[in-house]
Amino acid sequence: MDTISLIWKIGFVIHLISNAMFLGISFVFSYGNKEILQEKIVKRYTKIASLFIFLSGISGIGLLSILSMNGMDNLTTTSSGWSILVMISGYLIVTFVFSLTLIYKGGEEKIYKSLYSIMFHIYLFVYLIRGFLV
Repeated sequence: MDTISLIWKIGFVIHLISNAMFLGISFVFSYGNKEILQEKIVKRYTKIASLFIFLSGISGIGLLSILSMNGMDNLTTTSSGWSILVMISGYLIVTFVFSLTLIYKGGEEKIYKSLYSIMFHIYLFVYLIRGFLV
């Protein structure tokens, strides 16, 4: 088996699993009740979610570097290029909102719910756009 294809498959599996796990965590906190939105529980799962965001970013960078080995022209000329641009912009927005979640110390469940809801809907929007483009 070719080494690059093995690295691609492993990176793709890590990327999909980490995105799915983060999407699940953000869904639970977006639509959860008051018991699950306690600061102690949210902070514990925020630490776990940071691992998934990190794995998603690292594996995404690896996948993009494999894609660019054959050369990538203008990303706006193809639908897969637009898909890549949507993924990168969605990841940047989610990372920014997630950093706000990390530095928030108030403990009010309405704020946590809003932040995780923003991240969930951005991820959902990115995957819907990717489904139409690719």
